[in-house]
Amino acid sequence: MKRSLTLSTLLFSGGAHASAAQSAEFASADCVTGLNEIGLISVNNISGSQQDVEDAIAQKADEQGASWYRIVQMYEEQQPDNWRAQAIIYA
Repeated sequence: MKRSLTLSTLLFSGGAHASAAQSAEFASADCVTGLNEIGLISVNNISGSQQDVEDAIAQKADEQGASWYRIVQMYEEQQPDNWRAQAIIYA
């Protein structure tokens, strides 16, 4: 079964998902007003759970020098537990 999450679904789960090792933090749509958008990132073929995907996005955002990220698309591929996601990153 293919699962797909849109921005509204992700915002429902809400909250910051960052560990001490990651400086980039999750930002909901209503929190990005006034932030400087610096790019779009994506991750592919992430095995595991939705949290694993969010962790991969946070790490990639941090590597790009972002302070914040907002996941705009996340979905599971045909193969179960194999995810793709895109996020906008902000300074």
